Amino acid sequence: MKYFILALFYMVGAMASDQSKFEILPGKLHKGGNLVATLENGSSAEEVIINLKYEIIKKGLVPVSNEYLKGVYKQNLPAIFLDERGYLELENTKSMKIKDATVWHKGRTKYLDLNDAHLIQILPDNKKSEMNLIYHPQAPGLGWDNVKIILRTGVPLLDNYVLEGKSK
Repeated sequence: MKYFILALFYMVGAMASDQSKFEILPGKLHKGGNLVATLENGSSAEEVIINLKYEIIKKGLVPVSNEYLKGVYKQNLPAIFLDERGYLELENTKSMKIKDATVWHKGRTKYLDLNDAHLIQILPDNKKSEMNLIYHPQAPGLGWDNVKIILRTGVPLLDNYVLEGKSK
């Protein structure tokens, strides 16, 4: 679960508002959970600071320490992803190196009744996770939804574990 949380801070790069709430959908080892991402005061024109407050509810008898299931992480991200400008630039360049990860534009898709949503893949440099999501500027909160994270931990129980989330 620790690597899920580390991967989540990459997902908030599209800060369309100062707060967004996500529901973590039930999975093989967890019942669900919640994530609230907020823009911290003190962010600059070049970088933003994101606070991620999370809580994951594990299923009974799952041997994962509670210290990985609840807490707050902070991460600096390029301010270019505050709105669609960053995604349009990413669409032109196909990939962008950010701190500790590479972001890929994988094309466009339909999101609910909205056309031309961006398909985004985020690959952290540590190769311990992979994230796929949809961004659309008219989507609620951060503009992100259908977040799918694949953990690559090397730990048998959690290796290639899939976590999915939807914006609330």
